[in-house]
Amino acid sequence: MNTNIEKSLLASVLNSANSEIDIKLDKNFFTVAFHKKLIAGINRLRELNKPIDFELLRNSFIKANKWSLNEDNALIDIMTSTTPFGSNNLFNQYYKHLENTYFENFDMRLAVWISI
Repeated sequence: MNTNIEKSLLASVLNSANSEIDIKLDKNFFTVAFHKKLIAGINRLRELNKPIDFELLRNSFIKANKWSLNEDNALIDIMTSTTPFGSNNLFNQYYKHLENTYFENFDMRLAVWISI
């Protein structure tokens, strides 16, 4: 389930018509390696004061020789098969869900580590 939430969050941020979302995303809250890579790229574009756009992000990775055809397919899936969230409020609620899930899992990992 969180994978679909991750994809919708990414589609929301990477949709150039939805550029008002101005939250710094934490890649640790995401579970899919490709999603983490996109978050790192999005945060880097923000640091450079560049617009957040899937084409600019993709082209930046290609220019750095850090992009593959499989990643093209994954990005196309996110941008065409995923519905972006319609409001900042909904976006923030689902992002908070990922954050809570991350910390709940962290607490469980820590409890197992301490009990060993």
